[in-house]
Order: sequence, then structure tokens, then C-alpha cells
Amino acid sequence: MYHRVTKEERRLIFFMRQEGDGIGEIARRLGRAGSTISRELRRNRGQRGYRYRQADARAQARAKREVLRRFTPEMKAELERSLRYKRLTPQLISRQARAQGRPFACKETLYQYVYAEGRAGGTLWTCLPRSHKQRWRRCSRRDNGGRGRLLRQRRIDERPADVATRETLGHWEGDLIMGAAETGHLVTLVERKTRFALVGWIRTREAKEVTRMVVRLMSELPAHIRRSLTFDNGKEFAGHEQIARRLKLDVYFAYPYHSWERGTNENVNGLVRRLYPKRSSFADIDAYQIWQVRRFLNDRPRGCLNWKTPSEEMAAFLGFAPR
Repeated sequence: MYHRVTKEERRLIFFMRQEGDGIGEIARRLGRAGSTISRELRRNRGQRGYRYRQADARAQARAKREVLRRFTPEMKAELERSLRYKRLTPQLISRQARAQGRPFACKETLYQYVYAEGRAGGTLWTCLPRSHKQRWRRCSRRDNGGRGRLLRQRRIDERPADVATRETLGHWEGDLIMGAAETGHLVTLVERKTRFALVGWIRTREAKEVTRMVVRLMSELPAHIRRSLTFDNGKEFAGHEQIARRLKLDVYFAYPYHSWERGTNENVNGLVRRLYPKRSSFADIDAYQIWQVRRFLNDRPRGCLNWKTPSEEMAAFLGFAPR
């Protein structure tokens, strides 16, 4: 069992270092692991080297900060309220509290609590963005050998380098969210740099209808921020050449089963699923509800945007807020 280094041990470490003893010799004489002595010297040294009084003061201050970060019952109650009723993620809950000057547990602690609660029979995990009861390892599957592949595709590796780095505005990802049988589907488009999202409802997943909605949604935007669009390999995107021609942009495709190559869009779809879980009916969805979905996506602070919203980021580039 690990025990913290004591004040007396720090005094002995200081004098043994003064005598020229190395880490291994100090560890042997104190009955400690060499890694413990090495960590102590690294973490608690000051500008003038390792001094035992200063080292002990640093360690005590760090211990107090760790006490503040402990997951208290009040933090647990706030986590449950924010997950269930505000639809926030553990990361947003933690960062928001710290931005307000309140000590709070980190996002990893929050996730671990939620998963542990789920294993004990709780339901907090259903409020997570992906509604997974446990963490899943991300892995790829083999390519399907080309069966049903769309014609004249341009693969994702052909995209310009600035698409991957998000340096340039105007590179989008697109996908389809399936509703319950015969209730329609949602087309989602998201801009990679600002995370600004567009959403539209279609009755069927036929390529013609998908193509028409993609063109309609992106026609709302100025031409200079329509540079490229990346889809997955669904047959619904068979009209990609017409989309490229009408919107005057380049269309690319991720590799089969490589959903992380369109991670921005996958994240947006996960947020939409918080409003409409899998097998939800889209039969009665109207223009106002679509507007609410877009507002939920675009007025939500994002850590990757330094806690600004996609609407704010897009407005900063355009000089006005898109519809």
C-alpha cells in the first residue's frame, strides 16, 4: 500500500542529496521505491532546487486542492440534475462549474460515477450523449469488398490538408438520422471549423429526396463557405455528383465503417439523439421543431470552441447569424 512521503522523509532526502547520494541510494535507505523518490524531487522542487520545507509546503497545498476535487454528495446531486433535466454532458457540467469559480470534479470522474451507477442498476447512463451503459472500444471492420459501392467517389484522403486541420471555413460533413419506420428522416450537415449545423426533414431516404434537401439547406449559405462536403457510403448519397455541380463544391466519402473520419457529424447526430432517441417517430415533426433542433445544436457551448457556441463562431466569420 502506498503512503505519502512524510515531512521527516523530505528532510532526510534533502540532506542525502546534499551529501551527493543518488535516487537509488536514497530509496534504499528510506525503504522507498525509486519512482517515489524521483517523483518527490520532480514535483516539489523550487527554483533553487529541492528544499524540504518548501517541498512539504507544496505537497500540503496540493493535497488541499485534491480534497476540493473530491466528488461530494452536492456534486453528485448537481450532476444528476444537469444530466436529467438540462441535457448537459459531464464535460460541460464540470467546465461550467469551474468557469463560475466553483470547485468541481473533472469530466472523467463524472463519467466513472455514471458508469458505476449504471452497473449498480441506475439509469443515469441513459442521459449520456450516446446512451451507452459502458464504454465501447472503437474499432474498424473490414471493407465490404466493394459491394454496392457508389460510382465515381472521391475518397477522404483526396481532401486538401486544410480540411483536416480545420484552418479554413466552409468544409462540411453530412449524414442521415433514421426515424422509426415510415416516419421520415433527418438530414444533418455540420461545418467542421465552427461546428455550425443545418437540419432538414425528408419523407424517404431515396437519393433524389436526400439530394434535394442537401442542396436546399446549403443554398441558405454564402457561396464562399461552401467548399467541400464529406459523406459516408450510404446509397442515399448517390446523387453526390448533382450536389457537387449545383452547389459548386467538392464531395468526398469516408471509408466504409470508418465513422470517426466524420467525427464532427457523428457528434452532432449524437446530440440530436438526445432529443430524439433511436426509433423515435419523425412523423409529426414540423418546421418549428426543426428550428428547435437547430437552436439546440448551434446555441450549445462547445469546449472545442473555447466554450463559445457554433452560432457565435459562424456569426463572427460572416458578420451576421445564419438562419
